[in-house]
Formats: sequence, structure tokens, C-alpha cells
Amino acid sequence: MDARLWMMNRTEVCKTLGTSSSGLHRGIIDGRYPRPYRTSDKSVRWRSDEILAVIANFPIAVPVEVAPGVRKGRKRTDESRGGLP
Repeated sequence: MDARLWMMNRTEVCKTLGTSSSGLHRGIIDGRYPRPYRTSDKSVRWRSDEILAVIANFPIAVPVEVAPGVRKGRKRTDESRGGLP
């Protein structure tokens, strides 16, 4: 067994994945996250290597360039400037 392998509780898994407990549950149902192992009648744990593999497979966000001449944000109206010209 690898020395870097440990069992993680729900709080540690949620913190590591950056999700809530209900988000973790939805991810398990959808197949995005691995199912936990039952360690006793009232306790479940996840293997750290399985959680780290999920993180390694997260898609990487790529910035998209805005078309030239297009301004970001909302258009200003007279009301937003307090009625000033």
C-alpha cells in the first residue's frame, strides 16, 4: 500500500473538491465522484487516491477573447448616472 494513501471523511472530501455535502452526494449519484467505503455502521470514508484522481481529471478553464470593439459590462443609461448628461 502506498504511504501517501489515507482515508478521508466527508468534510475533508468536500473541502478538497470545493463542494458542499449535498453537491458531493449529487456528484456520487451522477457518477462524477467515487462512492465511499463503509468503515462501520455509522461511518464512511473515501480513499485519497480516488479523490486526487478526480481532481486530476477536472477540466481546465480556457479564457475566451472578446470580439474587438465589444465592451464588457452593462450599457450605461441616464438613470445609472443619476440623470447627469
